Amino acid sequence: MAGWPARQACHDASFKLPALFHNPRTQETLLLNSSYRLGTLAILSIVALRLAIGWHFFREGADKLVTGTFTSVGFMKVSKGPLTPLFHWFIWDEEGRARLDRDGTLAAWDQYREKVVAHYGFDQAQAAKAKEVQDFREQQLNWLFDENQADIDEYFKGLERRDKYRQEPGRMEVASLRGQVETIEKELDQKLNGWLTSIDLMWKGLETDLNALATPDQAGRGQLALGKPGRKLMDTVFIDQIIPTFDLIVGILLIFGLFTRITSLAGAGFLAMIVATQWPGAPGAIPAHYQIIEMFGCLVLAAVGAGQFAGLDYLVKCLLRRCCPPKTEKN
Repeated sequence: MAGWPARQACHDASFKLPALFHNPRTQETLLLNSSYRLGTLAILSIVALRLAIGWHFFREGADKLVTGTFTSVGFMKVSKGPLTPLFHWFIWDEEGRARLDRDGTLAAWDQYREKVVAHYGFDQAQAAKAKEVQDFREQQLNWLFDENQADIDEYFKGLERRDKYRQEPGRMEVASLRGQVETIEKELDQKLNGWLTSIDLMWKGLETDLNALATPDQAGRGQLALGKPGRKLMDTVFIDQIIPTFDLIVGILLIFGLFTRITSLAGAGFLAMIVATQWPGAPGAIPAHYQIIEMFGCLVLAAVGAGQFAGLDYLVKCLLRRCCPPKTEKN
């Protein structure tokens, strides 16, 4: 029993040590010890990683905003893996059912014309001109449907055949049979894209021509947008509006090292969604090695709080210490 006091002391210390980590000042002391301290090379590497990832996000966001042509439809449409149905659900009017609805389109255009007349307060001459603009676009639409109605009907039959094949697990697990389904999908997409390109131009032309009828004084009320049919609360139209700004903000915050932890986690989550569109190991999935590497890079930045090194997070931390000093424990 001679060794009991020593063993008891060690036993007591093992229970007291975790409590030390609840004291903010003790945490700082531990981090300043040589065993916890990051070397100069490590700090420079972290700063370089933060700047590199931040610059990448910034350039991606800036390019998307400048060109104005970014769309996430491509990522969603070619997704592979267990989350494919979810990503396809996000695509606005993926199968063109809303835009290939002739009656629905004509009704939407009629309602839009009436809203434009009321929005700008058109006089009778302007209202008559607006009706002429709508009639012209309706003639274009009717011609397209009349010329392609048989093909459109065949297209919808092709969708039914594709859906039937997708529900056959054995077919989708065999590479050759899965290739047949992919071939059908490509043929359907080619037909659809040709029609939708023309129809989208008609929608845009109607919106532009009707708003152009407003006088300079009337135009001061703001342009009235023509809504898209078949919208969802969360779809690619909405996603395409926020991603460029999201990329830009994440890039700026990482470059300046501000709110680095939450920003890095947001960037990692965004990259994880991109990786999920090409689920690793899924049949036909495109390797997403670059996105995976950058995702883990963001997680490293979040884990170490990279903004405290040559970043604004260090200044924020100093200001918080001065304004709200930590409370000391009382014995």
